[in-house]
Amino acid sequence: MSLRAEVLNRVKRGPAWLREPLRAAWRGWTRIEPAVLGALHVLPHAIVRAKPERRVLGIYHLQEHAGHLGDMVDFLEILNVLRVGHGLRKIDLCYIDDASNPNQPVSRKRLDASQEYKEMMLHLRVLLPCVGAVHHFDSDAEFERFFRSNFGRYVCWPRYGYLHTWPTAHNYMHISDRGYPFPNVFTPLDDYFAARGELPTLTCPPALLEWARDFIHKHVSPALPVVVQLRFNPDSPSRNTDAEAWTLFLQRMEDRPEFKFVVISRREEILPELRQLKNVVYSKDHASSVMNDLALILISHFSMFPDAGFVTLPWFYGLPTIFLGKQRHPFPHQRMNDEHGTGLRFLTPVQRRRYGEYSVDTLEREFWSLWNDLATAGWKNPFMR
Repeated sequence: MSLRAEVLNRVKRGPAWLREPLRAAWRGWTRIEPAVLGALHVLPHAIVRAKPERRVLGIYHLQEHAGHLGDMVDFLEILNVLRVGHGLRKIDLCYIDDASNPNQPVSRKRLDASQEYKEMMLHLRVLLPCVGAVHHFDSDAEFERFFRSNFGRYVCWPRYGYLHTWPTAHNYMHISDRGYPFPNVFTPLDDYFAARGELPTLTCPPALLEWARDFIHKHVSPALPVVVQLRFNPDSPSRNTDAEAWTLFLQRMEDRPEFKFVVISRREEILPELRQLKNVVYSKDHASSVMNDLALILISHFSMFPDAGFVTLPWFYGLPTIFLGKQRHPFPHQRMNDEHGTGLRFLTPVQRRRYGEYSVDTLEREFWSLWNDLATAGWKNPFMR
């Protein structure tokens, strides 16, 4: 006999003082209208909704934080790491741009000079796999009210305290593991990698990847695409590409049929003479945007970068890269926890960094070293499939 049947039998055989109240309760229950019972079903949902879903809140203050595209990519990866690390589903975003805020990072001039550039920065959020709400504030006071009213439901980055107030009293010569004034400090990435041995990847809209595959099919195939970023920015010339070395390198490689170079750069950085080479195609000659360039990076066989921020994108995806920096700049390496060259432990053997002046022979040597290692491993880019 089942436990349920045994209990019912004992009740039936029990004393009247027990049987009568139970029978009365049963008769009352059967008289309740079904519609009333249906209304009661929403109570558990209402109770659950009374406690809002916990999420990550990414806070990017355009008057206080650095305004380069690479910085934003780092920021988004940190948000994704916090989301996965805390077992959360969604990331909400707050963009603040209060013109009365006196904080002015060095990169603010670039944002002020181009509304299009600012919109590109904000549009990079499509790289996040699970964006929830997106909030825009043009007032520090309004954002502060929102922040305090919702503080308890969020894992915030940067890690501002409940009583934090804006404008922030920033010292731009100081880097904090809490993420301000630089919200792209690599501490959350290092902590996550130390615990799990990998990083969660960002995403890319399928339509952009499909565009990139079509681009490669039309302009590169049957050769394999190698993406190259050429940089000529007067704001920081020490990080620029060596134009002479790269021109000679691309000329040397012109007769190799197995690969072709897709050059991503700003339109004003295009070297017209490179258009004459049959192994070079400029993405900007085909109306590509920054997002299109990022998709091309993701589907390339590998990519080569100067000392520029976009190199972190393939790093976060685990894709092969060669980074060529003319010199070590102490401040960004401090932000990456790499002051002594021991940071960035999430990099793989096919994600290579080289510092120092370089020549055409250096470029050729680094290129063939990675090319041959990938061939030996039989590596194929999963995004091309």
